[in-house]
Amino acid sequence: MEVNAVSQSWKSLWKSECGKSIPIYRVLVPESVNQDIMQAWNARGYRYTAGAPSAIMLTGGMRRNFFRSSMLFKGGTGAGAAVTAGFAAPGSLALLSGFADAALMFGVLGGTTAVGTGVFAAVTAPKYLRDPKRLSRKNRQQVGQAQWITPASLGFQPGRKEGRDTDEQRLFHLAVTIARKIVRTRAWTHPILRDHVSRVDLDHAVASIGVRLAELVRLREEIESIRDAGTAKSVETYLSKLAVAFTSMANRVLSMHEYYEHLIALDEQLMLLHNSERSRELGDRVLDVLSRTAADDSADWQFRELRIDAESQSSIISGLVAELEQTADDFDDFDSRLAAAQESVDALEPTPSSPRAAKDDPKDDRRLESSEKRQYD
Repeated sequence: MEVNAVSQSWKSLWKSECGKSIPIYRVLVPESVNQDIMQAWNARGYRYTAGAPSAIMLTGGMRRNFFRSSMLFKGGTGAGAAVTAGFAAPGSLALLSGFADAALMFGVLGGTTAVGTGVFAAVTAPKYLRDPKRLSRKNRQQVGQAQWITPASLGFQPGRKEGRDTDEQRLFHLAVTIARKIVRTRAWTHPILRDHVSRVDLDHAVASIGVRLAELVRLREEIESIRDAGTAKSVETYLSKLAVAFTSMANRVLSMHEYYEHLIALDEQLMLLHNSERSRELGDRVLDVLSRTAADDSADWQFRELRIDAESQSSIISGLVAELEQTADDFDDFDSRLAAAQESVDALEPTPSSPRAAKDDPKDDRRLESSEKRQYD
């Protein structure tokens, strides 16, 4: 019963959020590469995580040092070496042929070019070696071992006749869509949530969901491959346990969407606060003009209400931030539940149903609404 309810919930959300869009994503598993590689990619401007605010951008140069300082250093030294060799070859032939003057001329030109190339390399090499975009030889080898979560790795195949899709791919597509919406919110980049955002690792959370879903896809395909008359009952039992693990993933994605809704509510309050503070500043300026012109001594009382509005919005935001922190704690708590679900998949033995994602107490919402109502009144 719980599995069916969760299934209907996330599927309806998937249809409304991304049901009509083609899945386009390529999300990096952070643990598959080291921090030096990710820092170099960030310096180059690559977008390779689920939290990127736009489509994932990848190029064939991710494993190569192909940028300005690299091109300048390698291109300049390579051209200098080629010119030096171009003077050395005819100089050697001239010397062997007995043309000493020609050999001397080519030798001087070649030596001058070699010295110039060395000076150029001495100037450009430090900039290239210290460039944050540069990957060391060891890191370039490790880039090839990077793991990516793609629609294909989750069982998706495009096409009308031979195309197919899986629930795992749809669920992860929904998770990526929600993550992109989260990082676009005003609250996510607002200074008031700086400490909170640094604690919530959105990229790691989405990537971990993708890794678990990819494991479920591979395991389900292996189980289906052994289905026959003698193993049909066992196969159905195994698939039912995989459904429990999948429900845990779905609960986590639903929790992400709930977290996003809290950010939207906080966005609205931040905008109201901004407008109230702006209105108060304008009111102070008008009051200053009135006081300097002695037009109305009672203007101060007329603008104090603007300050009250700003203070009211500030208190509402404080309550929303506290509620957001609680939602993030519930979201992070899924790691322990995922570990339990993973043990169930590995053992392939009946286990208790995965707990549902923690929901906010409706009483807390009613208290918050009543508090907001009293503040606006």
